Amino acid sequence: MDSARYSSVAVVLHWAIAILILCQIAGGFYMHNLPNTSPLKFDLYQLHKSFGLSILVLSLVRLGWRLGHRPPALPSAMAAWEKLAARAAHWGFYVLMIAAPLVGWAIVSVSPTDIPTKYFGFIPIPHLPLARGESAEEFFEEVHELLAYGILGLLALHVGAALKHRFFNKDHVFQSMSPSRFAQWAGVGGVIGALMMGAALYGLAPPLNANSGAAGVRAGAGETNWQVAYDQSTLKFIGEEKGRRFEGEFRNFHAEIIFFPDDLAASSIEVAVSTGSAATGDELRNTILPGEEWFDVKAHPEATFTSGSIRQTGDGAYEADGVLTIKGFEKDITLAFTLENDGDRAVAIGGADLIRTQFGLGTAASWLEEEEVQLGVRVEFEVHATRAD
Repeated sequence: MDSARYSSVAVVLHWAIAILILCQIAGGFYMHNLPNTSPLKFDLYQLHKSFGLSILVLSLVRLGWRLGHRPPALPSAMAAWEKLAARAAHWGFYVLMIAAPLVGWAIVSVSPTDIPTKYFGFIPIPHLPLARGESAEEFFEEVHELLAYGILGLLALHVGAALKHRFFNKDHVFQSMSPSRFAQWAGVGGVIGALMMGAALYGLAPPLNANSGAAGVRAGAGETNWQVAYDQSTLKFIGEEKGRRFEGEFRNFHAEIIFFPDDLAASSIEVAVSTGSAATGDELRNTILPGEEWFDVKAHPEATFTSGSIRQTGDGAYEADGVLTIKGFEKDITLAFTLENDGDRAVAIGGADLIRTQFGLGTAASWLEEEEVQLGVRVEFEVHATRAD
């Protein structure tokens, strides 16, 4: 092996981690600035956690490889302080690359919302054994942001030093980590490709990213396929507190609908809702809803509705009897809705009235009575679909 170059494994890990970190930081700032009502925000946070864990694992592998393999010697012409600064920067990177995702993991672990983490939607990741609380969450969030800025600052110094060696010193330092061999580029592509494949599979797995998917809708005797336009569709809930109405929405849900106007017996509706995606525009409510007293997202990440029968009640008006399941509580309910279909586009608008305590929502907190939170909750939906090619 050429002693003036890092090993191929080190080069692959170096560039894979570098690309992931840049994308992670850019994505982090982007999702942080999205409004809470954005349907992308919840999904991006889930991906951010998965990519952060990927960086943590790759960084630990990179550190293990570094401890077992001596890096190329620095040029003898470099001053002693330059060599010391170079080594300090390298070890600083290891600290930041490992600390940043660990602190991100801590944020999730101490958050009062207690939303579970699944690696790219498949592998459950346990929380760190830390006490939950808003103050702890805010502390780790601030530390996480500082670490991100620290990585950017160190990266700027690192890139500047590399360019100095390339164009001014003209020594071997720049080439020692340059991915100039096809095998190295292929290796980087393989690592990134595998991670992106995981992200793609995650994006197809309901309900965590359900709003980016599509539900098939068959209408009429021709069994034409339709595609639900989730960016236009809404699923909201309406409650009352101290005599004042408030609204919220589920930003992520997935619907599978088969509908034959002339054969309602063969029609069906299935809906899966990500309870962790509930948002009301009020930070206090948003913090409380995922907890055990309400949706208990950790134990029950989904609410589902499965129709048993559908009947027509008027011109363009229908009712669907079915079973709604929330927190393991199953109740028979009836969805009343209207359907408009102009041939290429269809819109279904409807809803149902529920009693929250029948589904174990807000049953043990005395403050609910003090705040006069009503038992009745109205659920409303508006589903848009377009004819698929």
